[in-house]
Amino acid sequence: MNRFVTKRRQLLLAILILTILVFVSACQASTPNPEPPKGDYCNSSKQETLLPTQPASPLVTPGPQAEKPGATPILDPNLLSKRAGFGMANRADPEYWAGALESGWYLTWSVEKRSSGQIPEHWQTVRLGSNCMYPILSYSRWAAALYPGSVWIIGNEPDVIWQDNVTPEEFARLYHDAYQAIKAADPTARLAVGGISQGTPLRLAYLDRVLAEYQRLYHGVLPADWWTVHGYVLREQHQSWGVEIPPGFSNLQGVLREVKDHGRLDLFEEQIVAFRRWMANNGFRNTPLALTEFGILMPAKYGYPTDFVVQYLYNTFDWLQNIKDDQLGLPSDANHLVQRWAWFSLAYDLYPSPNLGNLATGELTPIGAAFRDYVIKNRP
Repeated sequence: MNRFVTKRRQLLLAILILTILVFVSACQASTPNPEPPKGDYCNSSKQETLLPTQPASPLVTPGPQAEKPGATPILDPNLLSKRAGFGMANRADPEYWAGALESGWYLTWSVEKRSSGQIPEHWQTVRLGSNCMYPILSYSRWAAALYPGSVWIIGNEPDVIWQDNVTPEEFARLYHDAYQAIKAADPTARLAVGGISQGTPLRLAYLDRVLAEYQRLYHGVLPADWWTVHGYVLREQHQSWGVEIPPGFSNLQGVLREVKDHGRLDLFEEQIVAFRRWMANNGFRNTPLALTEFGILMPAKYGYPTDFVVQYLYNTFDWLQNIKDDQLGLPSDANHLVQRWAWFSLAYDLYPSPNLGNLATGELTPIGAAFRDYVIKNRP
């Protein structure tokens, strides 16, 4: 009898251990790996010529982590602007600079290990190339599962040959793959279409082909929780300064902007309205729009001194804050055309004209002070 009881207890113990092992294994399978997958970026061999006679260099190359310029402020989300953000081309302390600028969100054109609830809010970006993504898709899935609820921009200037440089047809396929993978890992993620460089007819034709290819391949409308666009005013001409011709197009020219046009407010506004009209015409009127890059890239010697850039920031912010259209705007946002915007950039040596801050001293430039002052004066 004792021998029978002992065997029974051993059997029950074995079943209990097996149950625990199965449970632990299931939990591990559903928990994101704490170590991210690794992969390499497929770099483009093309070099930019954004500005006349400028040296060739990548537009956004994050530099080394800057020293923290001072104590990180305690950020009050009720005081930070939910609309006005900034691009951070070089590594810096986002909390410090968000506090200095009174800004509630930023982007770095990369995927960061940040949760959607951290202040300021960071927008993730997946960069694209021919038949590739950076980071690799498995890393984005890992990050989406570990840091849910984020906005994910897929692509950055896919229409520019020295940025992501993909044809419209390539973009449609890569966007689909990224969208499906990230949404599967995190159903609360919000996916955004990567911004074209400017809302001109040639760039909108690029997006027409993206939508057509997506429909052809996947028999449905391209899904998007956000659209994004950039707000530069630059030349479209083959082998010239500006943003060249989009990949996959045989045109030799589009709009032929001059240096003096770069800071024209009427052209800036015209391109944003054109983009919103394109969205409405293609069934995306109820989708929010973020202007994820804009500013003055040209230096003072080209006719753009600091006082001009300060006034340009103030004027563009004021227009973006107030512009509404009952035919084109977002109905859930009182028909505002643009829901968020991000100035380029916090600090970047290649294009210092629009710098908001001095990373070495922790002080705002006159342009950064204008950013902060506008936000404070226009709090809801």
